[in-house]
Amino acid sequence: MNPTINLDRLFNPSSLAMIGASATPLKWGNLILFNILKANFTGAVYPVNPKEDSIMGFKCYPDVASIPGNVDLAVITTPSHTISSLIDECGNKKIPNVVVVTADFSETGVEGARLEKEIAEKARSYGINLVGPNTMGIFSAETSLHALMPMIMPLHGGVSMFSQSGNVGVQMLDYGQQENVGFDKFVSSGNEAVLTIEDYLNYFAADEKTKVILGYVEGVDENSQFVPVAREVTRKKPVLIMKGGRTDVGGNAAASHSGAMAGSTAIFRAAFRQTGIIEASNSQELIDCAKAFSSYPLPKGNRIGIITRGGGWGVLAADACEENGLSVPPLPQSLIKRMDKILPKYWNRKNPIDLVATIAFDPFPECLQMLVEWDGVDAILALGAGFRSFSYQYSQDIKGPKELLDNIEMVKGYMAEKGSRPDETLVQIVDRVKKTGKPIISVSIGSDYAHKKYSEKYGIVSFPTPERAVRVLKHMVSYYRYLNPQE
Repeated sequence: MNPTINLDRLFNPSSLAMIGASATPLKWGNLILFNILKANFTGAVYPVNPKEDSIMGFKCYPDVASIPGNVDLAVITTPSHTISSLIDECGNKKIPNVVVVTADFSETGVEGARLEKEIAEKARSYGINLVGPNTMGIFSAETSLHALMPMIMPLHGGVSMFSQSGNVGVQMLDYGQQENVGFDKFVSSGNEAVLTIEDYLNYFAADEKTKVILGYVEGVDENSQFVPVAREVTRKKPVLIMKGGRTDVGGNAAASHSGAMAGSTAIFRAAFRQTGIIEASNSQELIDCAKAFSSYPLPKGNRIGIITRGGGWGVLAADACEENGLSVPPLPQSLIKRMDKILPKYWNRKNPIDLVATIAFDPFPECLQMLVEWDGVDAILALGAGFRSFSYQYSQDIKGPKELLDNIEMVKGYMAEKGSRPDETLVQIVDRVKKTGKPIISVSIGSDYAHKKYSEKYGIVSFPTPERAVRVLKHMVSYYRYLNPQE
């Protein structure tokens, strides 16, 4: 790791050489070039292939030396035995950044490890920032750089990620599309012959466009500076990590696919706690945390207010809070008296606040307003805030008395009219988060895709289950306490 390393031209190059560009569909030299061009990369693109005059309408060059002008980044997909001489070509051309997609290096055995060491030594001698080998590529929103193997178009946003597994990393980009989480930068670090996760961590920490850092880590070498680097970075912005290779079987798998030595899970977890890194137990939790940390302020304590349209979901949410070290404080009499005026006389008068299946839409936003203004809670779980996610189901050919059919039409019209207007509760959530600084997490009830729709349409943080919402709040509280140990 070099703390003074500058990766600006790696992630935001003004020109790119695609070495191993191919006219043959489904070869990596074809797919990666296609992704770069399809995404409208803002810089110049130079395909390199001595057997082709042009590919996809772009002039081909027989070798690196033939490319006119300067090149900021080279992406290489040719076989492993060709890479060493190509590093020489890039070095002589003074290309500062090289991404080696090619596999068959240290992850495959002794000869592969020898080749990897050779290209690493050459890259360092030329001052080249080398990504990989055995990488699935990089992405940057600023220059619309999609030098990736899979055909995926990430949403743009404030999250940047490094991943020691290419397929885990690009899956997170795909999850981001599904969960409305935007990325600014992404790198599949591969075998880390030169650049390591510490380098990317340092760079993302200094990058103004990066608000939240994600990582997938399988292992680090014994001389790694990961812990001291992470300790500095987490004071600037949240770092969310998923650790792979937690078991013997997983550790062996890590060594065979990326060359990483997984190391002791207990040691990693201790290091995470000491450095303020948030550890996600699975990929779903990682993207859930990315959504919340990039969208909401941190809660200033562990006191959670819960409001629900049905008692059972409130019970589940309260259980999850208790199991995750969060407090569900009792309501004060002053708040109970205010809610008595708008809720049925048989409501529970407790936290969680059970709206006892009130059909009317108005009580929810009114009670939510009162709850979020109460200084006895630090965050809110709003269960069923987007009640309109329920679709009105009816048979098209239903038969019956005119009164029944008229009633069906009335309900249809009522639901259609309500559904055509912005949801008052969800609009209020956005406003209340901004004004109070308290995170209000919605848990959708009705349809599996509702929470994604709410996130996209209203810009709120929403999940389909109380358990997922509570796990995210636990991590947000933990990070706040790390930053503010005196409170």
